Amino acid sequence: MVPVRERFEELLTEWVPDEEIREAWRAHMHHRASEPAEPEPIHPLVFRGVSEAGSEVEIRWRGRDELTVEVDGSLTERIAAAKDFSTTRPSFRFHLDGREFAETFAAPPEALDALDGFAAGRASPPWEHATELLADGLVDIHFALTPRGRRALARPS
Repeated sequence: MVPVRERFEELLTEWVPDEEIREAWRAHMHHRASEPAEPEPIHPLVFRGVSEAGSEVEIRWRGRDELTVEVDGSLTERIAAAKDFSTTRPSFRFHLDGREFAETFAAPPEALDALDGFAAGRASPPWEHATELLADGLVDIHFALTPRGRRALARPS
């Protein structure tokens, strides 16, 4: 098992490209300095989809109880409907203003295969794909499978 300090250093190197900002995070974690403003916090993706007309929607957590809906990169609304996105059934669709968005995933097939092996207990966590899986909302920061991740693994190949 990797010691916490070593894992912290690995994460810093992966997520924070600037050495000065990494040093500020070290001071925050080890010496109670104030939390650095960078990098921007992660706003986990709970749904990404496309409509028949080609519009793209992304729904992300913003804060504890609020989700933001962006269509084609523009904020369209804020919702408090986390329960709606807790489904794990494949082929989930989101409806907004008379449009239907079919769910899409961006993680590459090899990342999904590795995640499937981990979820089934056949393999260790696929750390080499952590960035892609987290960015696509398939795992959370603790590497636990999200409802979106369960939908991705349950969809037909």
